[in-house]
Amino acid sequence: MPETKPQDSHASPYDLSNPQVLLAWQRNHLANERTFLAWCRTGLALFGFSFVIERFDFFIRQIQHVPMFEGMAQKHLHTDAITLSTFAVGVLVMVVATWRFWYVRRCINTGAKTFSVTPDIIFTVAVVGIILGLFTVFWHLIVQ
Repeated sequence: MPETKPQDSHASPYDLSNPQVLLAWQRNHLANERTFLAWCRTGLALFGFSFVIERFDFFIRQIQHVPMFEGMAQKHLHTDAITLSTFAVGVLVMVVATWRFWYVRRCINTGAKTFSVTPDIIFTVAVVGIILGLFTVFWHLIVQ
């Protein structure tokens, strides 16, 4: 009768002693980290964009006091809400990116054959929709 080894609760489902399996496992983790860093860059870009919006509002308020531009922009652009929304979306991107990183890492480590990409698709569409919505609101505030 063959001897069976007791299963360690932290043992990998892969045969990591095989160099090809080990390299594939490492590539998966590296790809997951690259994706995480890309989402983090997106979040940081949204943070930066929120500061750009605030500085643009400050610039418009200052230019209203220049006699040459008096009639050009005599209204408040209400950019506070847009700035805070953009900053909040940046935070949301970072939080969800962190959650996704740990979820995919767990799937890789447990040897899951498949995992759902639906949350990634929904999140991507939501972020693009929010960004387009913010641009639309900002555009209407400037034009009107």
